[in-house]
Amino acid sequence: MTKLMVLRPDVDPARTASRFALAPRAALSGARLTVIGNGKPRAAELLGTIGSHLVQRYGLASCTVFGKAGASQVITDEQVHEIAASADVVLTGLGDCGGCSACSLQDALLMERAGIPSTVVVSEPFQGRVTAYAAKLGVPAYGVVVVPHPVSSRSAAFLADAALRATEPAARQLGTVENA
Repeated sequence: MTKLMVLRPDVDPARTASRFALAPRAALSGARLTVIGNGKPRAAELLGTIGSHLVQRYGLASCTVFGKAGASQVITDEQVHEIAASADVVLTGLGDCGGCSACSLQDALLMERAGIPSTVVVSEPFQGRVTAYAAKLGVPAYGVVVVPHPVSSRSAAFLADAALRATEPAARQLGTVENA
């Protein structure tokens, strides 16, 4: 008999609250950025380029990449503490389907609960789902960064342009910008 495993991006009530305040935002200049990549095709290229633009344009001190085990998994409490110890702001993604969008959003909100301003990058068709899921998780007005869909089959030039366009929205979600 074949066993079928169904993965649901439900909330673990022990790890989230019904409502909570976002981490306080501060100036991005000098901040350490961690990108939480979920392994989706071309996600590392897109998110890494956004991170590089944030460093260049807004004076962040660094951009490091943390790779998750999979797009359909949420970071563990241990990983939250590890990332929080070395990051001042966090960018997660890429949400380009339902499950990975929900998990990337939950990663961002776990980092927010740890006091680290965060945002999630999703492709256009999943913006509404992420907004609804954020409301379910207690953050109804959580801002996300939206890029064109699809990402995985696009050219390097297209991704470079998408990253450039996503840089300012990401900066506004993560902190205050002094040198826009």
